[in-house]
Amino acid sequence: MRNRAVPGVAILLLAAGLLFAQGRLGMDFTPGLVPVTEDVFAYEGQLQLEGEEEILRVNSLVVVTDEGVLIADGQANPDEGRRLLGEIRKVTSLPVRFIVNASPHGDHTGSNNVFPDAVILSHVNARKAMAQTLERQSGVGIRPRLPEVLYEDQMILQLGDKRIELRYFGAGHTEGDTVVYLPEEKVAFLSELYFNGVFASVAEGHAQEHLVTLSRIMELDVEWFLPAHGLIRGQSPAQLRAGLKRYYDNVQAIQDLVVRHLEQGDSLETTLAQSDQELGDFALLPFYSFLKERSISGVYNRLSKER
Repeated sequence: MRNRAVPGVAILLLAAGLLFAQGRLGMDFTPGLVPVTEDVFAYEGQLQLEGEEEILRVNSLVVVTDEGVLIADGQANPDEGRRLLGEIRKVTSLPVRFIVNASPHGDHTGSNNVFPDAVILSHVNARKAMAQTLERQSGVGIRPRLPEVLYEDQMILQLGDKRIELRYFGAGHTEGDTVVYLPEEKVAFLSELYFNGVFASVAEGHAQEHLVTLSRIMELDVEWFLPAHGLIRGQSPAQLRAGLKRYYDNVQAIQDLVVRHLEQGDSLETTLAQSDQELGDFALLPFYSFLKERSISGVYNRLSKER
């Protein structure tokens, strides 16, 4: 399903003090919409991770048109989804027409059921990953709706006066990450391909592919690069672009760390033991302790199998 249109729609820590002031004060964080361009918003939601005092920001893209609303990436559970919907209702009473599951992970799909009348879209690989997760969790908790309309390379929506492109640039955080691109507004929502001011998450091990994917994305004509996690409110386009470059460097540092230790014949345990020192300033980023083992183990295990 290539270049498909949907019928019926008109179818180094950047100033360490700043990072700690905005990122580390997660306990005082209030979810809400953040205006980006005209009728385009980011929504900063919240997720409490086990063992972490800080609140992780879970970001959604909200596009408002005179024909309805598109949301890219929802929230982690129905309660947070209803909070998102409540914020949307402050700016429009029009229906939510589309949900894009840009990431297949539960912290972005857990609110799918809050929008029963919306069409859910995703990359084919994302839906596959979501279905596999539901199969493993059979009988546990609420089962979110799965995407109904899929694409492989690109899908174009014309919703009201907004051209919205769903683009697949390759594997990265997962094998099915969607970039939601509004070319006229010069906005790109990168979903979990980009965390701003948060340690990199490459638990599925695709660090090298992630770097290639980010390089391709950074060639787009974009002013606003929006992340799935981390800071958006109060950030300028230049700061968000710098955050993306910093995230790229973070992924590169993880890849280099693992390759270096594999070439030395070191075990995963040795690699993890050396990471605090060898990752330098990246080890000071928020949620490093939560994500370190997941990310390094993912890359180590994948590269080990390829050798």
